[in-house]
This record gives sequence, C-alpha cells and structure tokens, in this order.
Amino acid sequence: MFTKIKEKFFTKQFLTFGIIGVINTLVSQGLYMLFVKLNTGVGTASILGDVISMVGSYFMNTLITYKQKPNWKSAVTFPLSYIPGIIISALMVIIVVDWLHAPKMFAKILSLPLYIPVNFLCMSFIMKTFGKKA
Repeated sequence: MFTKIKEKFFTKQFLTFGIIGVINTLVSQGLYMLFVKLNTGVGTASILGDVISMVGSYFMNTLITYKQKPNWKSAVTFPLSYIPGIIISALMVIIVVDWLHAPKMFAKILSLPLYIPVNFLCMSFIMKTFGKKA
C-alpha cells in the first residue's frame, strides 16, 4: 500500500502540482478574505474564491504540471476536478466557523490537508482522460 502511495504522491508531477497549488491557494484565500470583508457568507466566499482562482490554475496545471496544450474539452471538464475539493472546503469552512467558532478569515486554510490530495487525484483523472499532449 505504501508503495502505491509513494508512486502517486512522491513524484515531480505532484511537487509541481503542489507549487502551483500554493500560488492558487494564495489567490483563492485572498479572494475568500475579500468576500468575507464584503459580508459574503463563509460558504459562498469559499466557493467564489475557488471558482475564480480556477482559471489560472487550469492554465498553469495544463501547461506545466501535465505538459498538455489547453483545449476546449479539457477546459470544460477541468472544473469537474475541483467539485469534490470545493465541496469539502466549503463544508469545512462552515463547520470551523459555525460549530467551532474559529475566526472567519483563516477557516479556509484548515481545509487544505484534505482538499489537496482529493483535488490532485481528481485533476489527474480529468487531465489523463480529456487532455492532449503538448
């Protein structure tokens, strides 16, 4: 079992995904904080931040992580890879803020340990299925 985990997650591709993920997370977190400051509900703010930051993530991951050319098919299906992660992130933000009474501004960061591997697995599947080699 450890070998399968090592083969999937201890790779240059996962490291590249992680670096791009840090950039995307900073953008998403900044947007989340902006929407919270504008009195948007935390769940909605979380979803908006993720959806808007997804555009840059698509191009960086397609070109750099998966070394493929952007195309309409992968652009349309790419958001599907985010759906599980967006749901997990939004639910965790609501739980952290409403049930645990943590500060709204940093609640989204707490979802990352679960969000990142789920997102990588979903995105890898989408890109292998619908992407085109560069």
